Amino acid sequence: MKMHAIAVLLAAVAPLAAQTQLPSGVAEDSRARIEAKLLQTREQMKAALGADPGEGVVMVEVKYTPKKDGKFYLDHDQFLLRTDNDGQRAAPMYPSQLAGSAVMVISSRGGTQGQVGTQERRVPYGVPGIPGSGGPPMTLPGQQPPVVGSSTADTSEAQASIEDDKSTPEQRALLKQLHAKRLPEGEVEGPVSGLLYFTFDGKHKVKHFELVYRKAPPRLSVRFIEPKKK
Repeated sequence: MKMHAIAVLLAAVAPLAAQTQLPSGVAEDSRARIEAKLLQTREQMKAALGADPGEGVVMVEVKYTPKKDGKFYLDHDQFLLRTDNDGQRAAPMYPSQLAGSAVMVISSRGGTQGQVGTQERRVPYGVPGIPGSGGPPMTLPGQQPPVVGSSTADTSEAQASIEDDKSTPEQRALLKQLHAKRLPEGEVEGPVSGLLYFTFDGKHKVKHFELVYRKAPPRLSVRFIEPKKK
């Protein structure tokens, strides 16, 4: 009975111990100190987030400590995660971009050569694994310049609209956790900590990642070091 209790205790502690053994790095100057941990595997991210963020996601746990007392403005846009091996770089994603639930509805009304018909298709809006997919494309249907040509030219029209609240229970649960664990942004005071979310294509080694804080030169750069194996 006692051995069983010990086994249960070890099983509960093991995930926590694994979670603490993360690649980490530190950078600081006269303004601030940044401590960061890199989360690459879905198991690591699920342990930190309490939900599965999906494929193509990389998270960084950040602790930002200002060197001066009082309030300061923390802007996520000043953070950048980059890789050496292929030059990818990414800004932090909004929770709604990772747990995208909106749908773009594209309706078209055909008028080519006297033929009239209507079609509608739905495209996910804010797709995990595609950087920036939470925002609109450069040009939406219905924003195209008018076609000038012969009377036989295609005169069909297309209109796009965004429908919200198409999320599944899993997406809503993920969105809640993404907001709850996110690094605070805006006017904050004292040391703050939380997660930043990024998307990257392919697999990368720990040594290839660099977290850059770009607010006012000199920039702060964090390189990650893997924990020593015991």
